[in-house]
Amino acid sequence: MAKDRISASELAGPLSPTSMDRLGLPSQTDVRVVSRSGRTILLEAGDGSGFVVPGDRDLVLSCDVRAFTLADLLSLVHRTGKSGYLLFEQGDEEKAIFLSRGEVVFAQSSLLSDRLGEHLLRAGLIDQDQLEAAESRYHPGTRFGKIVVEMGFLTPKDLWGGVKSQVEEIVRSLFSYTSGWIHFWEGEIEPDNVVRLSLPTNRLIEEGLARRDELLLFLGRLEDSRTRIHACEQTRPPASENEREIIDALEEEERFSGLCHRSGLDPRTAARTIQQLYEDERVSLDEESSANGAEFSTADDDVVREAIALHGKLILELSAPLVAIDGPEAVSERLNRVREESAASGRALLDGVRFNSMASLDPDELEHRALRLPGDRVRQIDEALGEIVAYLEFELKNHPQIEDSAPYLEAVDPLRAMLIR
Repeated sequence: MAKDRISASELAGPLSPTSMDRLGLPSQTDVRVVSRSGRTILLEAGDGSGFVVPGDRDLVLSCDVRAFTLADLLSLVHRTGKSGYLLFEQGDEEKAIFLSRGEVVFAQSSLLSDRLGEHLLRAGLIDQDQLEAAESRYHPGTRFGKIVVEMGFLTPKDLWGGVKSQVEEIVRSLFSYTSGWIHFWEGEIEPDNVVRLSLPTNRLIEEGLARRDELLLFLGRLEDSRTRIHACEQTRPPASENEREIIDALEEEERFSGLCHRSGLDPRTAARTIQQLYEDERVSLDEESSANGAEFSTADDDVVREAIALHGKLILELSAPLVAIDGPEAVSERLNRVREESAASGRALLDGVRFNSMASLDPDELEHRALRLPGDRVRQIDEALGEIVAYLEFELKNHPQIEDSAPYLEAVDPLRAMLIR
């Protein structure tokens, strides 16, 4: 089978520079594509290129979780008894699992909320004062667990149980993600930690899937039009950029759909973030019927507004490369011809609106028209603006000055995911 030679920086879903450095991977490394299947790519190191991966075998599996879920991958690793290092990435979040002969032996996370101290606090093993005292003693090169034992806050046995539950929680949390990338290196790898655990992978998969189902139920509560979300007093900094976005959005909005719109997060990611904040008692939910319900738009209106906003962002992102090449007026002229044809075929939303000289639609005008459409408004939005999106994709794929449209199309995948619920 022929093997295409590519650069790691050109892969869909490459490792971040931080991860490349931490894992000992050069930022520009030649690898060979062994096989492709949809979004899944199987790679092997090039000969004599200096490509180094963790472990004693230079085999890497890199896949999008939408095509190959974490449950599928962990089940495969467990069933085949493989050892290795699994890295999950989504945005600024990174979580890693170390496996030996198919069983989980350790896990790490870049999130503040997943750190040992925060976990011990949530588990009730230490209190806030003890956490702050231990953190004041901590510095790079020391071990937080050793500090809390030395200060007399925990016994070694208590710490052992705390580390085990921390690792299990990190693994379980991964099953709630619906986007992101998984990278797997095969080979025995020693985690840089005090203990080497042996946790049953099958049980963690079952518990992770149960946690995913809990998140879906929680999402249902959040999407209820009677639910209001309020920020509590913030005693600790946000554990991730997503938490920061939600906390900032809560200053202006208390409904879930509004929070998704202001934060720019898709509903599943926003729900997962709010669930963590809720469990940490940093937000509260008010699920009583509002006495002044007339002040608020219906949940259906919120969905309409969200659909307009997301389609608008998608159209803007897809048209930007064309505007950069051909100029906004030329692109606007072509889009208006498509809009006129679409409106003439019965797309009422596009009847009377126009792309301006900057090749964009007025979102306020679109929202005003969409809220007054009869029948299934969201479906009409999807059909009308979806036709514009389809045309822009066609232009990107067939433009004579664009050699490869894939980077532009892949860049909007998160927006597409937010529209597919």
